[in-house]
Amino acid sequence: MSILLTAVSAPSLAEVIDRIQVTGNQRVEPATVFSYLSFQEGEEFDPRVVSETVKTLYATGLFHHVDVAWDGGIITIEVAENPLVNKVAFEGNKEIVDDRLKEIVTLRPRAIFTQAKVQRDVQELLAGYRSRGRFLTQVRPQLIERDQNRVDVIYVIDEGDKTKISTIRFIGNKRFSDGDLKEVVATREKAWWRLLGGGTDSYDPNRLEVDKQLLRQYYLQHGYADFQVTSAVAELARAKDEFFVTYTLAEGPKYDFGQINVALEAEADGLDLDAMRQEVKLETGELYDASRVDSTIDTLVDHLGVRGFAFLEVQPDFTRHEAEREVDVTFKVTPGPRVYVNRINIEGNDRTRDYVIRRELRLDEGDAFSSRKLQRSRDRLNRMGYFKDVTITQAETDVPDRLDMTVKVEEQSTGEFNVGAGASSFEGALLTADVKERNFMGKGQEVAVRFALSEVRQDFNVSFTEPYFLGHELAAGVDAFNEQTDFQDESSFDLDNTGAAVRFRFPLGEFTSNLVRVGFKETKISNVGGAASQFVQREEGKRSSLFVGNTVGIDTRDNRLIPTRGYRASVGVDASGFGSDVDYLRSTVSGAWYKEVYDDIVFSIGGNAGAISAFGEDLPIYEHFSGGGTHLIRGFDRSGIGPRDAATNDALGGQFQIGHNMELTFPLPGADDLGIHGLLFSDGGIVTEFEGATDAVTDSQIYRVTAGGGIFWRSPVGPIRLEFGVPLVKASEDQTQLFSFNLGTRF
Repeated sequence: MSILLTAVSAPSLAEVIDRIQVTGNQRVEPATVFSYLSFQEGEEFDPRVVSETVKTLYATGLFHHVDVAWDGGIITIEVAENPLVNKVAFEGNKEIVDDRLKEIVTLRPRAIFTQAKVQRDVQELLAGYRSRGRFLTQVRPQLIERDQNRVDVIYVIDEGDKTKISTIRFIGNKRFSDGDLKEVVATREKAWWRLLGGGTDSYDPNRLEVDKQLLRQYYLQHGYADFQVTSAVAELARAKDEFFVTYTLAEGPKYDFGQINVALEAEADGLDLDAMRQEVKLETGELYDASRVDSTIDTLVDHLGVRGFAFLEVQPDFTRHEAEREVDVTFKVTPGPRVYVNRINIEGNDRTRDYVIRRELRLDEGDAFSSRKLQRSRDRLNRMGYFKDVTITQAETDVPDRLDMTVKVEEQSTGEFNVGAGASSFEGALLTADVKERNFMGKGQEVAVRFALSEVRQDFNVSFTEPYFLGHELAAGVDAFNEQTDFQDESSFDLDNTGAAVRFRFPLGEFTSNLVRVGFKETKISNVGGAASQFVQREEGKRSSLFVGNTVGIDTRDNRLIPTRGYRASVGVDASGFGSDVDYLRSTVSGAWYKEVYDDIVFSIGGNAGAISAFGEDLPIYEHFSGGGTHLIRGFDRSGIGPRDAATNDALGGQFQIGHNMELTFPLPGADDLGIHGLLFSDGGIVTEFEGATDAVTDSQIYRVTAGGGIFWRSPVGPIRLEFGVPLVKASEDQTQLFSFNLGTRF
């Protein structure tokens, strides 16, 4: 900036300002300039006041040049305006999209341009990239001048590579090794396999904060109540290509639980203190575990919420006894009044109809509030798969014992078009395609068309489901199908099923339902060779079946695909006949129980049994039970166990089956962030009894047992499952397959 006072006219004695004029301005009105002046016409001229005014004009950001000249009572203020921003653009960015970068920078179209703003934006952009682990990023601003004193601002970005974590170190850890703690933190050291996904080996300061919390939770779960992370420091190498992360820990001593108690901070009708104490499962002398304290708080909140106490607080009060190495815990309960639901508001459902959401809620307007029913409502909405996020909040109203509930949903796409490709040791190459809409027209209806083609089967299915038939909690649906399967390797025939069915499912309880299915199918056995089993040859041709089935099931699992807790069980009876070609009665029972025994380590045990009886002529082979492969017992080939033709070795199946499965899944050390889990299993089972069996049929009534292990990986290219099963008990005629795999993806 500059102040110009002309030598011939500079006042030697105090002179009065006669006139002030502004020149050089284009967009800025003279009145705007005058509003920032500290002097006015008629006042004495003071160069110090003029100098401060020039600084004020620069500070407005409106001008990049200001001159003040004095000439015989006239002050001339000459300004050069800062240009207007015409547009802001980015070049070279791939990691962060333009829309996100526009939120970071302060310059906007039609804003006044200044160099200070540009430099500030450059620093903000660099900070944004550093937060994503890119410390080699460079940002170079470019200006393109336009007419009418406008400029385009282009930020040219060289993102560089992500700065990886080369080393993670721990200082002060005595109880747990560095290797143990590296499995606890979310940050990972760089390794070649992390190229497949995750990104946890790049530096992220926010992740370090998460790591501090994870370390604290880990130590608190193992009795270290005084544990602290005193520092988490990331040092950048001189070349800026890698980081060294160091966590400094103060472990402190290990504690046990001392005295455990529950105390009421306020009296309330309907509260039983003894009943609340029964809900607390902590015992004096057990190893202190903060996670169990948290789960106990949840239990008490749930206990009170079921009894209608919505607004309550449960706070743990800790008393440490350092000499005894014990922590006393008192759960202080402050209950609010019993309340009832006043209004339920639905928000965020642009597509899904209101009634589709309301019918899933386990609370209605006027009901007594229950936290358990609120949680169940949230679970039911989440399990629908229509929403990315579901939040249910409650708020007090003007009426003391009434609350309003707001159900806020964030919808997600419910239409799917999938083409799949994969491979299986049992089916070979596999191609699938399906079109599905799970929320048809926002009414909660499902429409699906599916197709599958492999080396041994070709399936086509069409289905429609109305989850609330005639306005009742009764799911009704219809299916049409054609399924062609090649059983040449196992039983020397091809199978073709064509048919349709209607089904009805209605609830018997919160987790229990009943499924009724009625249908008709026509089955054709063809391509039976002359060397095939006599039992197969006699069944070549077509048969029709009119069938009806009923299945009662219960399912409390937290996730149907990858359960970690809960159980499922079902009992079913199917019958065929009613004037058709096939007459039978089939009964089945199955179940499984899942338990997370430790962090992400899940144990499951399950079993199944079935029996089928024919009425009249012999039961068709395709209605028999079969075992092996992914069905019933791993370690055997498809239809690898059960009755066989003694001469041809064709699998015939049996009228009775029973089996069990035990499995332990666990994250693999060093690969859990990639979603790779190991598994150990033991399967067992038997398929037996072929009606009319003679010396021509081999039926070793031996309960087969296998054991093995494998991995399951939700990889970037699709789910991969590799299993290796070794038969421990088998019959001489069984067909084994020690190694099996499944690989598939959708695109």
